[in-house]
Amino acid sequence: MPSKSPRSRELALGIDLGASKLRMTYAVATPEGPRIEAVTSRERSDDCSDDWIATMLDEMRADLGARTRSCSMALGSEEATVDAMTLPDLSYRDRLAVANIEAQRRYPDWKSRLIRLFPTQVAGSFALVTAQSSAILQRKRIVAKAGLRLSMLGIEGMVWNRFSSRSTAVVDIGTSSTRIHTADRGIPRVTCYPVGGRAVTREMARELSIDERSAERRKRILGSAGSGERIIGALATWIGERFDPSDSALQEKVLLVGNGSRLPEIRRLLADRIPQRAWLAACNEFERSRYPEDIRRAAFSDWAFSIALASIGERQS
Repeated sequence: MPSKSPRSRELALGIDLGASKLRMTYAVATPEGPRIEAVTSRERSDDCSDDWIATMLDEMRADLGARTRSCSMALGSEEATVDAMTLPDLSYRDRLAVANIEAQRRYPDWKSRLIRLFPTQVAGSFALVTAQSSAILQRKRIVAKAGLRLSMLGIEGMVWNRFSSRSTAVVDIGTSSTRIHTADRGIPRVTCYPVGGRAVTREMARELSIDERSAERRKRILGSAGSGERIIGALATWIGERFDPSDSALQEKVLLVGNGSRLPEIRRLLADRIPQRAWLAACNEFERSRYPEDIRRAAFSDWAFSIALASIGERQS
């Protein structure tokens, strides 16, 4: 069991239900800010059941030695939306009525969505948030079956917006897609590209005439090592085109996360093509953990979102 000082208290577990992995972060509050005690993960398949996920989450909490049963989770950009609205000085009830009318106009399936309106830091500007009710209910079922208590259910873009205080953008190179998260006057924005780390693995397998499992193992140990360069180059080009190299005030620091971002070829291409940006691959919360530097450097990209979920729980308190 991770050791904790008498002054520390447990934060809600950060749980990332990824496409290929489940990740759980255990953190405690300290005077300096959240400290990561431990992180664990489980491989998962696309068709695993909610019961299986719940069982894994229960095992993972036991692995971490956490006493708390509170947890923080998030909905992905395909399950929830955030739009900007400008409203005059209205009562809460009138603002909510306008939000519902706007949701009806934008989304044909508005009846199956939960609709909320949140103020931003800009006067008169609000975030219109809609989330698929079925996705919310699924998270609640999984948490209940795992014997946990859901203390926060956020939205991916809003989580990154609150967590990445040292950067102004987050590039998440996931299994099947790449997403760039930015914020416009407090409203999270996401840009998607339907290519991720799996496409690199498949290209490597084709070029090397090996199966995908062997290609994935090779990628994790050696990187692409000269294979998959067409996909990697196209991905780096797409990312680079989203950032204006002539605007020194915009996106000066970019946080790189997701398994695909661990490929040294990706980081090298981005640094070469857009040297005006600082491409970050670490966070203060993880640097305060007990993990040695080499583990922090190798694992952060994969664990980043669960770390973010555990860390912003401190700000909820």
